[in-house]
Amino acid sequence: MSEPRRHLGAGAAMSVVVQGGPLLAGGVLSIVIARTIGPAGNGNFALLLTLAGLVAMVASLGLTAGITYEVSRGRWSVGQAFRTTYLVALGVGSIGALAGFVVFLLLQDSVFHHLGTDLGVLALASVPPLLAYQYGDAILLARERYEGYAALEISHSATLLLVGVVLVFPFELTGAVIALPAAAIAGAITGAFLLARETHRDTVPEGPGSLSRALRFGLQSWGANLLQQVNYRFDVIILGGFAAAAAVGIYSVALTMTAVAWVLPQALQTVLFPRAASLDEAALTGEITADDSDAAVAKAVRHSVLLTVPAALIIVALLLIAIPVLYGSKFHESIALGFVLLPGVLLLGIGKVLSSAIAGRGYPRYTLTVAAITMPLTLGLYFLLIPLYDEWGAAVASSLSYALSAVLALVFFRRVTRIGLRQALVPLSEDVADYGGLLNLARAWRLGR
Repeated sequence: MSEPRRHLGAGAAMSVVVQGGPLLAGGVLSIVIARTIGPAGNGNFALLLTLAGLVAMVASLGLTAGITYEVSRGRWSVGQAFRTTYLVALGVGSIGALAGFVVFLLLQDSVFHHLGTDLGVLALASVPPLLAYQYGDAILLARERYEGYAALEISHSATLLLVGVVLVFPFELTGAVIALPAAAIAGAITGAFLLARETHRDTVPEGPGSLSRALRFGLQSWGANLLQQVNYRFDVIILGGFAAAAAVGIYSVALTMTAVAWVLPQALQTVLFPRAASLDEAALTGEITADDSDAAVAKAVRHSVLLTVPAALIIVALLLIAIPVLYGSKFHESIALGFVLLPGVLLLGIGKVLSSAIAGRGYPRYTLTVAAITMPLTLGLYFLLIPLYDEWGAAVASSLSYALSAVLALVFFRRVTRIGLRQALVPLSEDVADYGGLLNLARAWRLGR
């Protein structure tokens, strides 16, 4: 008999807290940098953070998605996945960091102007441990160990915030960048501890071939993520090549604030992917019906629609209140840029949940198709609008790109699930009733089953 599934609402509620951790840590650190070394320092830190994130994403080979898919379907034991993926993280992470450093040197006179090689080395040193911690995340999520997942994410975010804030005052930008490898190492160590403990609870037997299956699945997701990074991060890179560091800093604040809108849907997306895979496997084996599986997925998508309302209200408050108070008058332009980004950000929040359901059903090739369609269009918009309008061109192009991704995700969601638009997108009274208050969410977390 399979292990009882955790309460999905409890997992999503836990994930909300967890998803907010990196944003809070990054936001506070951004404020400290902006207040101590100004918009240019904030822009340079954003460039280095983007570089490290892109290199880690490329080097990951999409294995996080493959790990979650294989472990959640009971095809890969925790112990075997833990040992194998941490070794992979060390190997491919080191190769990726070296390749990233070559890219840094090639772009040092344009995108990364005024940034020393020591800063590039520090930022890229975070890649191997960052991959290890992300792989640990994937295993814990696949096992629905939401508390362990939260502990792992919080250890990373807390270290980033503590080290960055403490060191930015005596060492300025260098001190902030040191926090990147420090946080990644803390996350990797915490992940190793949690996974070693989880190994003793696991009942899945070890077997051959799980890494190869995870890579085959993950490479499709990796291709989609690789192309999607054009939509999500190349705006900062391209803007850095055409505009001053101060403009990048002002734009990065707008990105940080509007990205808060993704906390709620991304929390749902995070727990939906392994659950959709698990439910699909259960439907194939006859444990549940296909209609039961569809109903659970449709309900999750409807919640993503509901969540756009509080997300929009939160972003408006952050733009109008938080930016003037926390960042000061030098970042006033970030407010208007945030409102340009907001429509696309809200639509993409729904699109992320749709994509998670598509991948969970075993069709990551469709998420790859979405990215393959949007990437060249987005790249064209960036090179058309950014040279002419700097940060304003970046905001318009990004918002349009986000919206297009969401529309295409909906098209392929319908193809994979056959769930009707009304069933997926029109919230029901029972969905609204799920938000009875924070007390109900706390009770769901406490019960856990």
